[in-house]
Amino acid sequence: MDTKFGIKIVFTVILLTFVNFLLDWIQGSASNAIDYGFQTISNFLIFILLGYSIIRSDLSGIRLSLSVFGIYYLIGSLNLLVEAFIFKLTDFSGIISLIPRSLITALVIAPVLVYLSNKWQYKSRGIEFEARPAIGWIWRIVVGDVLYLVFYIVAGLTLIHVFPDLVKFYNEKTPPPPELIFGVQLIRGLVFSATAILVSRTTDLSLSKKAVLIGLIFSIIGGIAPLILPSAEMPPNIRLGHGFEVGISNFLYGLLLGYLLGQKPKNPL
Repeated sequence: MDTKFGIKIVFTVILLTFVNFLLDWIQGSASNAIDYGFQTISNFLIFILLGYSIIRSDLSGIRLSLSVFGIYYLIGSLNLLVEAFIFKLTDFSGIISLIPRSLITALVIAPVLVYLSNKWQYKSRGIEFEARPAIGWIWRIVVGDVLYLVFYIVAGLTLIHVFPDLVKFYNEKTPPPPELIFGVQLIRGLVFSATAILVSRTTDLSLSKKAVLIGLIFSIIGGIAPLILPSAEMPPNIRLGHGFEVGISNFLYGLLLGYLLGQKPKNPL
């Protein structure tokens, strides 16, 4: 990554933390310096990964901004809010109150990062891929969707086995019905598949490096970074346990999905 772009990302992260502090202060909900420090670390991890994705993308301008927004908001925010809601970590009104700021932040940050990367006017070369019939896409997406459910269940059961505190924590809450859990995970799996296809078809990297990038996006933006943030609903030890859980399972799932959905380009960049 270009050094100047890296410095711009650091400045953007610090500025975002300051803006969030001002908004919290205006609303009378300002936290302590340590919490904002964790927020800075979380955003830094997300922005560095988004920055690398931007640099390696063959898109530019509005299209690249929409791509970054999709990754940032769908994987790093909305997908997690749905999970928090079904496990009753917050109620519906809590979810609704969180959506505006996260949505506005993603809508602003995406074009800002694209602009800072000097790719707003970048001339896209275009990546052409070897043809894949519709049936080839369908079975891969279905398999990828089911694989997410498998990874989700195995990771969850493993965490329960090695981390008894998790059982105590969730026993205090009314568990959602299994059909709701599985149904929501299948929908989330489709979101992950769509993101994997987007990254795979717009990034000028080898298939193996694309798969690693997808794994890192799922692991860091979709798990580790959000769990760094202090939460009144989830104690530090529970967040740490889930951090290891999704950090590992999401990376492995993204890596596998990258190979499953990836295509060989006709004209490698």
